[in-house]
Amino acid sequence: MKLTKKIKEKVIETAEHLYDLSKKDLFINISKDGVEITEKRPTKQTIKWRSKGH
Repeated sequence: MKLTKKIKEKVIETAEHLYDLSKKDLFINISKDGVEITEKRPTKQTIKWRSKGH
């Protein structure tokens, strides 16, 4: 029982962490090889918006 509770807690913690990362404009790819986290590339609209100091 204790082992299953520990595994369940770790899975929940990992899911919460991945959810928090997804809210920060990051792409999260989960595959058999592992987890890959990349940032979104800025669009022309975002670059223009940031250059004007908004």
